[in-house]
Amino acid sequence: MAKHKIAWLPGDGVGNDVMEAARVVLDKIALDAEYIPGDIGWEFWRAEGNPLPDRTVELLKKCDCALFGAITSKPKE
Repeated sequence: MAKHKIAWLPGDGVGNDVMEAARVVLDKIALDAEYIPGDIGWEFWRAEGNPLPDRTVELLKKCDCALFGAITSKPKE
């Protein structure tokens, strides 16, 4: 069992690239962690009307910390 439980929240856009780079570093230092994917961002706002779904909030409550990439801002129109 991993020592740390980390919510993995890439989001969208550049967030995916940022998280890929973060993972390279975390793997290099051999962090003893379980990375648990969570839903956040534009895709979920469009599909569900909420960029931070309740299931992701519940996931965060069960993890030691979260790594968050980036999300697109909601358009004005």
